[in-house]
Amino acid sequence: MPAAPSPKVAGILLDHWKLSTFQKHLTAAGLSYDPPIDFSPGATLLKVHYHSVEMLQATIQAAQKECATAKPLQPLASPPRTS
Repeated sequence: MPAAPSPKVAGILLDHWKLSTFQKHLTAAGLSYDPPIDFSPGATLLKVHYHSVEMLQATIQAAQKECATAKPLQPLASPPRTS
């Protein structure tokens, strides 16, 4: 019996406020991921382990759709200051 193929790894860069939504969708799809990495101010990198790119793509699309209907908890950028 041949061994199961090793999982592939994809990097997903997202805004910090989207992290919990993506984690929820990835976990529900049975996908595993490494602990989040702070990539830059306001952005997080997730390394996701997957076998099927189609399943990963569908999961990312579902998470993005949910995020599109939500609002961030904090503003992403400060408004310009007026003197």
